[in-house]
Amino acid sequence: MGLIRLLIIAALIYVVWRVLKNLLAAPRQAEAPPPKRPRQELMRKCAQCGVHVPDHEAFTHNGKHFCSQEHQRVYLEHHDQ
Repeated sequence: MGLIRLLIIAALIYVVWRVLKNLLAAPRQAEAPPPKRPRQELMRKCAQCGVHVPDHEAFTHNGKHFCSQEHQRVYLEHHDQ
């Protein structure tokens, strides 16, 4: 009878420990800052091929945007005359 009483007491201690652990952990999760959203960047459509490139990588000429200097050169050869 002594062993069963010891097992019941150990089980009760375990249950109380789990409940207290969950109660103490809940406020920490609520205080955590929300995950950062990825930075959104303006995309520019290449006037030559239509590929969208980030604004900081685009080449611009007279309001037209290009994905590379090669496409800018080809476009200007055929359209600026």
